[in-house]
Amino acid sequence: MIVTTILIVCLLLILFEKLPMTDQRLRFIAIVTAAAIVGRLLFSSLPNIQPATALILLLAVFVHPIVGAIAGMLVVVLTSLFLGSGPFVLFQALAYATIASLGFVPILRYRILLTGYAFFAGFLYGWVSNLGFLVLTDFSWQAFFTLLVTGGTFDLLHGLSNAIFIWILFPIFLRILHSFDEKKGTE
Repeated sequence: MIVTTILIVCLLLILFEKLPMTDQRLRFIAIVTAAAIVGRLLFSSLPNIQPATALILLLAVFVHPIVGAIAGMLVVVLTSLFLGSGPFVLFQALAYATIASLGFVPILRYRILLTGYAFFAGFLYGWVSNLGFLVLTDFSWQAFFTLLVTGGTFDLLHGLSNAIFIWILFPIFLRILHSFDEKKGTE
């Protein structure tokens, strides 16, 4: 599983390198990624409440799913320097890649539908991240299921904060994106 995750990360990096990027688009991605990093660090004292996932989803939907996945990986790796790191970081990166992968679905460009997906993404992120415990320890599937159930409150908080941040950031993100790229920044 670890080798598969590393291969997925490498594949995403290769695909990102092949995406057509203007300097302006790259600056926009860097700014949003930096905002996600700062947001995750600022809200780190609150359990699973942070704007990083919402910003990653906005990048995935309105720029490109691979961009969202790469931004999510950067957020996890760079914030782990301050919040603590370990092998679980690899699974958090995989979780962001997983939730960003649906960014190509056109109906997610509607605020209400993206808000709903952002709520679900809070749970999906937790479930994929928890795979690390199953893989890196000798957890049984029963213990893993118990972990999913007991982590439900944290996943719920993550989902709710995602939905709130998407609802707030959606119009702001589109206005900023519109100023960078007129053809992609419309609702």
